[in-house]
Amino acid sequence: MEQQMIDHIVKAGRPIPGQSLTNDPTAPQPFEKAPEFTELRDAIEFIFATIIEEDTYIPLMEQIDSGLPVMDFVQIYLFEGFQNGKWNPDLMMLLAEPMTYMIMALAERLDIDYKIYNGEDEEEDAEEAALGTESSKRVLEKIKTVRKDSKIPVGMIPAEMMEEINALPTDSLMAAPEEKPMTESLMAAPAKEEEV
Repeated sequence: MEQQMIDHIVKAGRPIPGQSLTNDPTAPQPFEKAPEFTELRDAIEFIFATIIEEDTYIPLMEQIDSGLPVMDFVQIYLFEGFQNGKWNPDLMMLLAEPMTYMIMALAERLDIDYKIYNGEDEEEDAEEAALGTESSKRVLEKIKTVRKDSKIPVGMIPAEMMEEINALPTDSLMAAPEEKPMTESLMAAPAKEEEV
């Protein structure tokens, strides 16, 4: 019976229980090393700088506008950061709330009607099933209150970051990008200068 279970696990591509204990200690996974960020403020600044980059900001806001729940993005982003050795699980949990507020502020700046999580309009039972712990439930209630009041708690996002959020352009994300004027071809013959 044991051998059948092991064969099933191996065929499914999942690691065998205890397999991580046999990994080569000289080549640890990124999350097995010391994390890159250990301070909350430093990690928040890193996340903010990352999500306001044009290559991230525009697609993120388009996804939020198309119905991607903010918490789905936050969970994926933070877990990926953990896997890549950016932060440990404790810091990852502390980053969830400020990152959610950041994305909410960015979406509000563009007048995007966002969802905090899937099924947020449903009954409280569904919330408990989605969240699990009481502390998560309290945080979510706090976030929902912020959404109604449109006021992010003071100190949750540093003042400098709020200034940067307010300075971001509010042009339509769906608008076609401006076309740059075409420069002369490098293969064209050089223009002749007139003699004076």
